Amino acid sequence: MKTILLLFGLTAIALHSSAAEFTRSTTFDSVVAFVDAAKSFQPETHKSDLSALFTVRELGQPEDPKTGSLVAAKAIYSSVKLWANESHALIFVTAAPPTDATRSFVGSLFLLAHESGSWRIADVMRFFAAGKYAGVSAELTADAYRSDAMSPVITIKESHGGRGYAYQVSASFTFSSSKLKRLELE
Repeated sequence: MKTILLLFGLTAIALHSSAAEFTRSTTFDSVVAFVDAAKSFQPETHKSDLSALFTVRELGQPEDPKTGSLVAAKAIYSSVKLWANESHALIFVTAAPPTDATRSFVGSLFLLAHESGSWRIADVMRFFAAGKYAGVSAELTADAYRSDAMSPVITIKESHGGRGYAYQVSASFTFSSSKLKRLELE
């Protein structure tokens, strides 16, 4: 009986630690498993190679000793599947590092690839906005579900600034050969 309880306890610990693992090399059973792992990721306390995606430098006045220091997000704000098919998926993950001088917001666009029965991170791009109205959002602007010859298009919008100088910038992205690619005007 003690052996069974010990085995059960060790299995539970192993499952808990693997569920909490969120690194570039982690593989996932499904896209939903990736989204859930991202949602539960805490960049400030669970250090991994992905923590830097959700870390920013403190902005502020040159005389402030905190200016330039690194601030990691305490938790993930959102993790959303934007698009998926049998071989690839696009996931957008956001966080708001608790900076003092001004509001900061980061977003990361993950491209997942399905290989050998599991999903892994193939590529990632990071986006950052700062200011009173800071925000980063993503939207599926062209769906490719009807054609294998076309890839989906995701448009990322960054909202910056405040106090009379607020602005937004946006860019569209797709992927090719398991690499994210910014679309340019032709």
